[in-house]
Amino acid sequence: MKILVIGAGMYVTGRGTAGIGTILPALAQYSRDNLVECVTVAATRPESASGVIESCRRINDLLGSHLRAEYRQIQSAADLTIRPSEFDCAIVCVPDHLHFEATAEMLRAGAHCLVVKPLTPTLAEATKLLALQEEKGLLGVVEFHKRFDEQNLLVRKMIRDGAIGTPRYMVVAYSQRIGIPLDVFRAWSHRTNIFQYLGVHYVDLIYFLTGFRPVRASAVGSRGVLEANGVDTFDSVHATIVWEDAAKQGEFVSQLAIGWIDPNSTSALSDQRYFLVGSSGRVDLDQTDRGIHLVSGPSGMETPNPHFSMILGEGEGVAFQGYGYRSIERFLKDVARVKAGQISPSSLEGVRPSFRQSLVSTSVVEAVNESLGAGGAWRKINAPA
Repeated sequence: MKILVIGAGMYVTGRGTAGIGTILPALAQYSRDNLVECVTVAATRPESASGVIESCRRINDLLGSHLRAEYRQIQSAADLTIRPSEFDCAIVCVPDHLHFEATAEMLRAGAHCLVVKPLTPTLAEATKLLALQEEKGLLGVVEFHKRFDEQNLLVRKMIRDGAIGTPRYMVVAYSQRIGIPLDVFRAWSHRTNIFQYLGVHYVDLIYFLTGFRPVRASAVGSRGVLEANGVDTFDSVHATIVWEDAAKQGEFVSQLAIGWIDPNSTSALSDQRYFLVGSSGRVDLDQTDRGIHLVSGPSGMETPNPHFSMILGEGEGVAFQGYGYRSIERFLKDVARVKAGQISPSSLEGVRPSFRQSLVSTSVVEAVNESLGAGGAWRKINAPA
């Protein structure tokens, strides 16, 4: 399999952090048991070339893998002209506002696509990508890895089994360290907001858990801290989303408080938790504290989450694992099965975070952004049926 990765930032290589990222180690892990001819990482920074090669070397040393990665410098996504069938698939990991351009280029070239969230900031762009993906007969998936977290899968099972009755309301608190918008993503954090970039994870999760359709949203935000540091965007976004069940006999209300001005000294990069109340039960999840508390030297207190992605084991048992890995592995396995003629992209429509399913979360992002610009006024959500 020939794989193209567009982007060379934190999620790909761990750039700006002490870690190794998620995408490159996932590809290295996958290559241990599956044929990966090569991985090409395309990005705009000249200095990313050495970063990609060094990151690949470190990962191979840690995993005992032999992933071969090369770097291709580009000026923009439009500059990335590839030959038809040059790559079997592409993983798009660029800033939000570049998702449409980069993904469209890959689809036109015949590459199956995995796109980091959100699919696009607007429903119009997402709809165009869906039409192009279906026209080409390709896989189009968004990397909503929370669908692969065992905690969330358990909640989904509880709902389907009727353990908490009919879902009635849900409250989400999700925030990240201020170093993300100020340092790691400073070049483009003013082009997005924290709800669009991060909160969309839980929008998709609500849809995945309940199957409900969003109908209207209202959102307000706080400003000041990031602006004082030269980044023109919201410190936090507070969104209320009203959903309806399949029978349209009742409404479900979700409230999301999403921010990214936590101190850099917090014990985890992301602080995330939610509770869900049904007509006959309740479930509370702390998705930051997975039961491990670590205090070590200069790092201070940490609450690591080995369930997301981490290299664990020793000897022949060492492996990159977790729900972050499984999300990427699932896409690669699906690509391999499609290429082998074992399945069609359309056969996966109901069981993957596809472009079509992602129209729901994109429509919510669009409505929330409109409400933010209108002082919190309610906005209709035009989620496709």
